[in-house]
Amino acid sequence: MLKKISLILLVFVAFSILIPISAQAANITITINGQNVVFEQKPVIKNDTTLVLMRAFFEALGAKVNWEEKTKTVTAFHGETTVQLIIGHKIAKVNGKSYELVVAPQIINGYTYVPLRFVGEALGDEVIYDNGYIIINSSNQRTRVSSITLPKNTVSETNTFSSSNITSKKELYLLIKNALENNEDEITFTLNDFFCNSAGSSCTVNDILKSISDVVDLVLAHHPEVGYANKWTISANSFNNVIDKVSIKFDYMYPKDKLEKMKDEINIKAKEIIDQIIKPDMSDIDKVKAIHDYIVKNTKYDYENLINNTIPPESYTAYGVLIKGVGVCQGYTAAFNLLAQLARIDSLGVAGTGFNYSGSMPHAWNMIRIDGKISYVDVTWDDPVPDQGDNVRYDYFNVTEEQLAKDHSWDKEKFLEKYFDYK
Repeated sequence: MLKKISLILLVFVAFSILIPISAQAANITITINGQNVVFEQKPVIKNDTTLVLMRAFFEALGAKVNWEEKTKTVTAFHGETTVQLIIGHKIAKVNGKSYELVVAPQIINGYTYVPLRFVGEALGDEVIYDNGYIIINSSNQRTRVSSITLPKNTVSETNTFSSSNITSKKELYLLIKNALENNEDEITFTLNDFFCNSAGSSCTVNDILKSISDVVDLVLAHHPEVGYANKWTISANSFNNVIDKVSIKFDYMYPKDKLEKMKDEINIKAKEIIDQIIKPDMSDIDKVKAIHDYIVKNTKYDYENLINNTIPPESYTAYGVLIKGVGVCQGYTAAFNLLAQLARIDSLGVAGTGFNYSGSMPHAWNMIRIDGKISYVDVTWDDPVPDQGDNVRYDYFNVTEEQLAKDHSWDKEKFLEKYFDYK
């Protein structure tokens, strides 16, 4: 069972593709520049898109609006930006450039409605959705453009990097991993154009934020032992059509002082375990077996909380498995990673899907490298449920990719051997 982690993307200059659902009136609070705004008619949700009263919304954002009755065309002017929408049409124009909408502007009960996010971001505003609240922040320094340019990719003579200048995916990966290891609340950095398709190309902010989000996901999948963040927010600032700063803010499961104490406790415990089970004359595969056996013998799968949908946060962590003796697959995988690292064994977490008699569900296990060869260990599925004490199975111990793929699936491109060397 994998923990679901929330992600908020603060997209200043792009629009989102949303999944269709049925139309419905919405009890949504809209805040513009810190002030709650109430329209004559409530917003409407259609195909997962929030629609709001056309004229009232444009005017609340400081835009001038022109309505052409004959062609059913809405034209809004805000600074140097012109937005044009046609009732019933899914093509909108921003400064003459066409964009496809998920939901067209439309007339509902005699009122004209337009898509909130697209309009807000087309005018250069930040639009944030958060549990029934829509927060809109205007800024004259944000520019609405069809694409964003990143600085050219350059490497210093010393080939080093800092948190302020990221020039490769590996550097960003290590920056994020280090931040999570040290319980940092926020990291801020600039990017070079390696996130775009080719050097010197332009790409949308959505492309950039999606790429960054993918790296965060990758770090948490590979290293669940640092996975104490339950939400992160990625935001990007742009000026003169160039992204000048990206930041990632992390929210953690526990207050920082408690989390630091938990990590100190788990690190002490992990070292004690390794000192107890690892002997100087052991081969690497013997070390892996000792770690596998220790976790199975000393951990109870948190089945009761699983079926009751009441899994506590610690069950997803190495703390739950090694300190509390209870966990689910993500916790088993995290504990294995932590112990393997102390035993100098290459190990990465793998996130995918497991298939058994009850169907399929999100699942996690470990990929290891011994003597240059890749194999897999699923400690969770080698631990009998209900718990049987010292009874250890080896059905998923040191198995090949072909063997594991019979009842496991995963995106193999995200779990390549090269990631062992992201250190």
